[in-house]
Amino acid sequence: MTFEQIKEAVNCCKFPDYKFSVQVDGRGEMYLQGSYVEPDTVTGKPEIQVTRRWFLSPQMTCSEIVQTVFKCAITSMEHKTREWFTYNGRAIFGPHFSVEALWQLCGEVRNYDERD
Repeated sequence: MTFEQIKEAVNCCKFPDYKFSVQVDGRGEMYLQGSYVEPDTVTGKPEIQVTRRWFLSPQMTCSEIVQTVFKCAITSMEHKTREWFTYNGRAIFGPHFSVEALWQLCGEVRNYDERD
């Protein structure tokens, strides 16, 4: 698919309050990104939020492009849920934890399962 055909397929996809765009990075690679306005979880101030980049290939079919837009929406909703869900006031399943911090936590905690 050409860049224009990919953009056309993406433009046919709709999800409430989201805008999807196809862009080209500095290496010439195409990618999909979604954006939406939502309050920042720290400041509470409404800001434009953007999803991760979903790389696209000219070899992808229209169905693969549309499924990638769908995956972008699903993953973004999971990300938002992880940011906004709290337990005793803390986002314990937050999406922004460093893998190094999680690795260290796993070394400090001996019993991960309360049932043991």
